[in-house]
Amino acid sequence: MEVIEALAILILVIAIIILVYYYLLNSPETAQKLRSIVPNTADAHMDEVLGKKSDYDDLSKDKAAAGEGSDSMSKKIKIKLSDIDMSSLNTDAFSSKLDAFLDVKSDELIKDWSLATTNDLNELESKFGETTGKVDNLEKSFDEFRKSSEEFQKVTEEKLASLDERIESLENK
Repeated sequence: MEVIEALAILILVIAIIILVYYYLLNSPETAQKLRSIVPNTADAHMDEVLGKKSDYDDLSKDKAAAGEGSDSMSKKIKIKLSDIDMSSLNTDAFSSKLDAFLDVKSDELIKDWSLATTNDLNELESKFGETTGKVDNLEKSFDEFRKSSEEFQKVTEEKLASLDERIESLENK
């Protein structure tokens, strides 16, 4: 797989992930199903960490300190996706920004990755056509040379034969 194909696949995967994310975000039925499937706590002792009522509260911590610390920490850590304004983010804007980026950086990408453009392909096709024509001309010239050399060889053989005959006639005298 070439680099451009890998880049295209990566862009498509990212776009699909973004679309699935927005679909899940904007469909309350699906979000409710996900909340029912995903457990509230991932660990048996997570309730203690989050400051919820536990059988072990009076053994290890002060109840007031535990409640305040976990509330403030959970407020700092917990961010609800519904609180984030997603109306300004959409796939069309992302696509247009990506297209603008590729338009601006296309020359650099082509140069850095040694990519071929349609102009390069057209130039190669014209050079190929020119080369093919020259090879055909060379082939015709070679065929003509071969024919003329065969004729020259026949004429030369005839002259040599006549010279041989003359030499033999002189020798026999």
